[in-house]
Amino acid sequence: MSHKIVVEKGNLRFSAAHFITFGGKCERLHGHNYALSVELEGKLTGDGYVFDFVELKRILRRICDFLDHRFLIPLENEYLGVKEGEKEWEVRFGERRYLFPAQDVLPLPVDNITAERLAEYVCHQVVERLAEQGMANLSSITVGVEEALGQTAYYTQPLGQ
Repeated sequence: MSHKIVVEKGNLRFSAAHFITFGGKCERLHGHNYALSVELEGKLTGDGYVFDFVELKRILRRICDFLDHRFLIPLENEYLGVKEGEKEWEVRFGERRYLFPAQDVLPLPVDNITAERLAEYVCHQVVERLAEQGMANLSSITVGVEEALGQTAYYTQPLGQ
């Protein structure tokens, strides 16, 4: 038997700028007001719950705060030239050159800043924090990243039991 909880809506939001490369092209710089959702599946604990809603929301809020109002740079993108300077980040795509103040940039270990990759990144961040608190009863996690109304990408990861 398995139970499931879902947290979404409320203050589980962040705003960030990015662009995506695809098919040898590069989008214009733009931003989204993203929203997160997380689903945890597993067996009930001795206290009769899968995971504490309040604590899960705290974990997600900290991740949202970390991502909020930043320019997200994919460090593993083969089409971009990314260079960290002392006070700024330089990003190149072909003849385009962008300079961003270092305090406004969040480099991420992904190949592209798509909703799919953000869902995967956030999922790994949540799993790290869950592991600190014990998650032996959990069997899977699904993270959703909504980048616009009606446009959500999901990433699911099994968790060991």
